[in-house]
Amino acid sequence: MPGLPLRPTQSRNLTFVRRLLVYIWAPFANLLWYTYTVVMGSLSLLIWPFDPSGNLQFSCARWWCRLVAWSIFARIKVHGVEHVKPDRPYVYMANHSSLIDTPALFAYLPLPFRIMAKRSLFFVPFMGWHLWTAGHFPIDRGNARKTAVSMRRVIEGVRKGQSLAVFPEGTRTADGRLQPFKPGVFKIALRAKVPIVPVTIKGTFSLLPKTTLAPRPGTVDVILGKPIDTTAYDEKRLKELIDVTREAIQRTFDTKEPPTN
Repeated sequence: MPGLPLRPTQSRNLTFVRRLLVYIWAPFANLLWYTYTVVMGSLSLLIWPFDPSGNLQFSCARWWCRLVAWSIFARIKVHGVEHVKPDRPYVYMANHSSLIDTPALFAYLPLPFRIMAKRSLFFVPFMGWHLWTAGHFPIDRGNARKTAVSMRRVIEGVRKGQSLAVFPEGTRTADGRLQPFKPGVFKIALRAKVPIVPVTIKGTFSLLPKTTLAPRPGTVDVILGKPIDTTAYDEKRLKELIDVTREAIQRTFDTKEPPTN
C-alpha cells in the first residue's frame, strides 16, 4: 500500500539497483565529460582573440562545468552570493572533497575568477589551452626560484582586480573531513590586500570520493561566507588568519540545517 515503509529486503534491492545504475552510467558520464572538454575548450579558443578581459571564456568554462554537473545528475545550489560585490577582487578559499568541487565553483560562483594550476596542465589539449588563453595562473614547481616568480605573478594579477579561487588544503580529502590548510595561498591574499571569502562545499564527497571514478547523483551546496578583511592581519599573524578562515568553513560544514537562501 502507498505510504508503507520498505521492507529490509526491498531496501537492499533498491540500493543494489541504484548502485548498479551508477556504475553502468559512469563510463557514459566520463565520456560526456571529455566531450564537453573538447567542445567548450575549442569554443573558448575561438573566442580568445575577441575577449581581452577573459570573461567570455569564463562563461565557456561556466557552461562547460554546468554540463558536467548535469551529466552526472548533480544538483548544485549556491548560497551567500549577497556577500560578494562585482567591483572588487576576492580570494575564494574552499574545502576540497572531490573532483566535482572545481566544476561546482566554475558553474555557480557568481563572479569570474582565475585558478592556479601546475604548469604541466597548461599543455594538456583543450583544457590546458583554455587555461592559457583565459588568463589562469601556471605555477612552476621546478625549483624554489621559479615557484616564487609564479607566485609573484599571481599576487600581481589579484592586485590588478582578478579574483582567485583556491583549495587551501592542497589536495582532496580521503575521508571527507577538513584537512590542515597550507599557508602559501594565504600569503597571496595578504600581499595582494584583498578579502578572503570562505567557501564551504557540502555534498561532493558522497557524489565522487577520492576512491572512485563512478559519480553518484545528489545535491551539492556551495556556501559563500562573509569576506574576511586581510588588511587587519600581517604575516606575523598568518596562523591566526588561517585559523579564522578554517573555522568559518568548518563551522558551516558541520551545520546540519540547510542554508536559508
